[in-house]
Amino acid sequence: MRAILGNNPYRNLRAFVVEFMRFRRVRSVPRGRRSLERELTFKQKELSYSRGVLAYPLGGRMPEEIRVLNLMKVTDALSGAGIDWFMVRNDAKTRYTVAVMEDQKSALADVLASSLRNQAVYVADAGTTGKLYLVAMLSSQPDLLKASVLRFGSFFQSEQTDFTIGLEYACDVEFWHEAPAKLGTFVTPRRNAAAQSIGSSDLSPAAVEIADRELPTLSVFKRRMLDDVAFPIDAVYTWVDGDDPEWLERKRRYEAEDLGNVYHPEANHSARFRSRDELKYSLRSLEMYAPWFRNVFLVTNGQVPAWLRKDHPKIRLVTHEDIYGDLPYLPTFNSNSIISRLHHIPDLSEHYVYINDDVFFGRAVSPEQFFLPNGIAKVSQSNNRRPFGESAVSDEPHINLTRNIRRLIENEFGITISRAIKHTPHPQLRSVHFDMERRFTSEYHQTWKSRFRHHDDIVADQLFHYYAQIAQKAVPGNLRYNYINVLDSAYEGTMMSMLLNRDRDCFCLNDAPVEGAVPLKDEQVLDFLDRYFPVKSSFEL
Repeated sequence: MRAILGNNPYRNLRAFVVEFMRFRRVRSVPRGRRSLERELTFKQKELSYSRGVLAYPLGGRMPEEIRVLNLMKVTDALSGAGIDWFMVRNDAKTRYTVAVMEDQKSALADVLASSLRNQAVYVADAGTTGKLYLVAMLSSQPDLLKASVLRFGSFFQSEQTDFTIGLEYACDVEFWHEAPAKLGTFVTPRRNAAAQSIGSSDLSPAAVEIADRELPTLSVFKRRMLDDVAFPIDAVYTWVDGDDPEWLERKRRYEAEDLGNVYHPEANHSARFRSRDELKYSLRSLEMYAPWFRNVFLVTNGQVPAWLRKDHPKIRLVTHEDIYGDLPYLPTFNSNSIISRLHHIPDLSEHYVYINDDVFFGRAVSPEQFFLPNGIAKVSQSNNRRPFGESAVSDEPHINLTRNIRRLIENEFGITISRAIKHTPHPQLRSVHFDMERRFTSEYHQTWKSRFRHHDDIVADQLFHYYAQIAQKAVPGNLRYNYINVLDSAYEGTMMSMLLNRDRDCFCLNDAPVEGAVPLKDEQVLDFLDRYFPVKSSFEL
């Protein structure tokens, strides 16, 4: 049972039942749809049935491409028929929305039913979880024509896995109408970024660029709102290929020179430097679910993944020499040291997210989940509490890190910290890191000069978590998250339930040695990653 339902069987069983009931409701087939589907499969051999609907091959498309495709199918048909429409700005992470005036609904139904008849495009009432119709049926369905928002989209099925993209990336069409009691004021069927009632003075035409095309919108949607995150955000990764013979030889040479120091066995454990190409899949997750990052900085000791497109317009390769400058602390094999120099990356934006290569985005996320509109970071605190006491070589490195950071915070502010930090993407503020480095200069240098993880280290991303909250530069966030330890097969069920539910904003596949535990096989981990992220990203050769 645990292998199916994971480490939280009751929650996952409930999620499974909810998903099954949703599946049955949404896939209930209206009369006449099956004959149209058979007609389409006869004409288009690439179509297949997936979960009770016709699906196109995914064909290497990312979710954002499908989002755009569904939008263009609808709007191109409307424009071709002379029906006016415009983009509506709202908080949807995965769907574009357009508006059409209520008195054009019947004409819209006829146009889309005719022009998209030979495509596997489905339509549903966006306000319900009711039946799915093929768009060819639209003009003959009275119930659909009563809807205030219609949802249009196609389904796409991965050729290698069971991954399907459906109407979560559809195009919504809202029907607006003029308020009878207030001429010149238009009422929307649901909230958007502006209001549900918009006067004529804010209805002047404007344009928005989507996929290199200028599309019509309203001037009110072009204004910056108080709750907009309008600043650029970069992503920062650190990476090492621990199987590289040249790197291994160098590491052994410095280990031999460092024999006088004593470390906890986990501090230099081979799992800490091992690569299963997690970075490749983490970048897939970023492109699938967080394509809004400006740049992706990859910090390495000069190594470059063989599969990486070095000429990708978003990729910025950074070496340790770039961030350590003239400091005499290289080479280093200490991730605490490297992380504590990331704010020295040239051209890094003030707002960035540090992402370990074993951390992944699990579903669509927005900048607002990492930063407030005023620039404050949203950090991810854990419910786990760290032990108190002095740091000691006999204790695990992550416990000592918290103890050392706790000492700094207590000495500086008289405030004690106890909560651990989740293994999520970590939003950071560059200016705060420079402030911490100035304030705790000796502790930073002590960490930088340790070539291997030491029990006296601090690490800047964790220090930021606590310091920034005290400095009123960060607040607790609420990312939904799962932790999976690949060195403990008890987490196999958690991986399976994640594939079923896909209901986490992010997750971590960590390598934490557990005495007596049976590790997951590499094949199991790679199969999970292939199934969760089956589409090759544009970052790959």
